[in-house]
Amino acid sequence: MPNGRQPPWRHDPSTKASGHPGAVQIRCRIEKVFGTWKRSYGLRRMRWLGLAKAGLQVRLAAMAYNLRRTLTLLSGAAA
Repeated sequence: MPNGRQPPWRHDPSTKASGHPGAVQIRCRIEKVFGTWKRSYGLRRMRWLGLAKAGLQVRLAAMAYNLRRTLTLLSGAAA
């Protein structure tokens, strides 16, 4: 590019968090949760139209994820 900057499609995401050493680990944990929601709880697409109903779908998926995670953590602690 003429101004010396790289085009956005050649951006290296690891350079963005260089000032924050823990940011990559935090982002990894967050993205894992969103990936699970999309893969296992049907959040690739919204089932209902409207912001309120879409928010409800996200909250229900979060509750289901938290319940399953709680059961997993409790069964691991009991063993």
